[in-house]
Amino acid sequence: MMTTSPTHRISRLFVALVAAIGFVGAAHAADTPDAVIKSTVNGIRADIDQNHAKYQSDKSAFYKMVDTKIVPHFDTTYIAKVILGSHLRQASPEQISQFENAFKDMLVHSYADKLLQYYDSVDIQVKPARIDDGGKRASVDTTIVRKDGNPPIPVTFSMRMSDGQWKVWDIKAENISLVLNFRTQIDAEIKKSSIEDVIKRLNSGQIQAADVTPAGAGKN
Repeated sequence: MMTTSPTHRISRLFVALVAAIGFVGAAHAADTPDAVIKSTVNGIRADIDQNHAKYQSDKSAFYKMVDTKIVPHFDTTYIAKVILGSHLRQASPEQISQFENAFKDMLVHSYADKLLQYYDSVDIQVKPARIDDGGKRASVDTTIVRKDGNPPIPVTFSMRMSDGQWKVWDIKAENISLVLNFRTQIDAEIKKSSIEDVIKRLNSGQIQAADVTPAGAGKN
């Protein structure tokens, strides 16, 4: 039986996560969670198509587009709290806000360049949302179809109602949680130093997004 190597799986997952992150964007309160995902694919792709050369030569303009058109549709406050986990109790409100901003900026710089590279190499198929928790949470299953003929990658968006809009708080590729991977990474960094030090190192670029490591990688 053919097996997939951990390195190849990580590469596939990274492409999926970059594509998925790039496809989340503007939504209205009345939109269903799956409509939020569907409505942005053409918009983000059209923006990059129109401005690709500009973005390649002017990364600050591209980072600004990502920060204004994509990031606001992630519930970054909630994500920051989930990632801090047990360390949340020892963090002040100011530190939580600083961590949220530093972590957000790190993500933008870690993934934005790859988004320019991969944006037109995949298509995304979206299934109807599963809504629960009294209409406050939802999951949207999608499939990232790569145009190079390699196997498709299942990606699930976990969403929650926040400020009257559906916002993404986690992305799972092949059942591997982006947020939980980051929580493991940040937990180890905080245990080695402190929240304050981790914030400083995020801001200085000393902490970057680690590879997405599949649980049980290497198993058949």
